[in-house]
Amino acid sequence: MEENNEQQNQTNVEEIKNEPEKKVETKTASPKKDFSDAKKFFTNIFKTPYSEMKKVIDKPKAFLVITLTAFITWVVVECIDAIIGIFRSYSYSYYPNLMSYISSSFSDMFSVIKALIIPVIIVALLSFIIYLLMQNKKKHYMTIVSTIIVAKIPVVLASILSLFSSISSEVSKITSSFSGFCSVVSTVLVYFAIKALFSEEDDNKAIKTFFITMAIYYGIALVLKFFNLYI
Repeated sequence: MEENNEQQNQTNVEEIKNEPEKKVETKTASPKKDFSDAKKFFTNIFKTPYSEMKKVIDKPKAFLVITLTAFITWVVVECIDAIIGIFRSYSYSYYPNLMSYISSSFSDMFSVIKALIIPVIIVALLSFIIYLLMQNKKKHYMTIVSTIIVAKIPVVLASILSLFSSISSEVSKITSSFSGFCSVVSTVLVYFAIKALFSEEDDNKAIKTFFITMAIYYGIALVLKFFNLYI
């Protein structure tokens, strides 16, 4: 009898030891599945933008990789574009003296800094305006930020393509047209982001909120132009 109890206890101990291993196995993420989910999301964001925006708002942590990747890519691409612009200007610039060279260098440095902070200003400003307008429907600020970054993904794609505009004037025509299209698509996605953030089913109220948000945004953008910051 005692031997049977000892054998049963040993069996139970072995089962307990094996349980954590099973749990770890079930929690292991599949890179192929993650890629498939991301691909599905990028497809659906243009098919059913309101529903996809609601998903980002309800589970922002689930979309953290997508939002971080999109934002970092945006900043890096803008920085690369600014550096390419500096090399282009150096190729045909003439500096009569040392002071003009130093002045130009400071201007170039400032252009790179602007390229780094402009995406930050765009996302932070738009998110802050939405946060202030929410009143009693306030969402967490970082949730708003994530949603706005998702809405700006077309702008990120346009920024990537614009890097090829220096190849030729013909390529520049294509990239500028694509950028204009992406800007329109992004504006539409921002509308659906605002509609989802405010949980506003009434289209008339959602459009009104969207107009107020964008009016404040472009009003501040106008002021920033006087500081040579174009958003």
